[in-house]
Amino acid sequence: MDTIIREKRLISLNSANATTYLNGPFNSNLVFDFSSILTPDPSVVYIEGGVQSAQIPASMYNIDITNNVFNYTISAVAYNIIIPPGNYNYTTLVNQMASSFLVNGHTFTSSLNRATNILTMTYTSTGTWQLILPSSIYNLGILPNTQYTITSNTFTFPRLFNVINPKKLKIFSSNLAIDSYDSVGNSTTNLIETLSVNVPPFGLILYNNIDSTYGHLRTQYLSTIDIQIRDELNTLVNFNDIDWTMTIVLIVYKKLDARIDVLQPPGNEYIKVDKPIDAPTNDK
Repeated sequence: MDTIIREKRLISLNSANATTYLNGPFNSNLVFDFSSILTPDPSVVYIEGGVQSAQIPASMYNIDITNNVFNYTISAVAYNIIIPPGNYNYTTLVNQMASSFLVNGHTFTSSLNRATNILTMTYTSTGTWQLILPSSIYNLGILPNTQYTITSNTFTFPRLFNVINPKKLKIFSSNLAIDSYDSVGNSTTNLIETLSVNVPPFGLILYNNIDSTYGHLRTQYLSTIDIQIRDELNTLVNFNDIDWTMTIVLIVYKKLDARIDVLQPPGNEYIKVDKPIDAPTNDK
């Protein structure tokens, strides 16, 4: 019968203290360097780890540089408008678009069917509105990077108007990787946790791993922690230079040499097992 000890280690992260910012003030692709957190040890059976808690301001916009361009043609001439990043509702977004269209010398009217949440736009200036060229502002009810043909200067968008902020934050880390899967790409990923965005814009997202369930790390060496925070579309989130905090937990399971009388460290546990110790399955 083998005996193992479980050691718990906490790592507190604050984006303000990152060593490297890979996407600048977006604050969603960072690296933290430590001298040494884990080193290979023959007594280690396996290591569990993950996010224990997180405090993340909901400082991202529903319109940002990833979804704020509308491209179109009037009388075979290509134009575009670029919406300033911000949090918009229907009224503020169509008003901003109308102002931007006027800069190009064009007048559009918009109406929203409140029963279906479908947007219709009509061009009322000189010339003919012919195309919506591939655009990023899918929130209006179009597929991103898709071309649409306009009939009689009026277009009813094929999908619902949607300016809901990101519904989910996904935390990735290659150095803390566990066996996880994502329907975006349908493949094994470095996803380590998902958080629901259940607060209004500019609120504070609070997450606690209340059942203390963690995945099994793929490595026993750790001196650098990389963190990427993405939305449900796997786009790196723009936190607009607002910092977040997070606590990572590592639980190291080690074989205890029965020949040596070792005092139990405070806060750790001895676990008796009746069968040989093997690394567990990859079920989280």
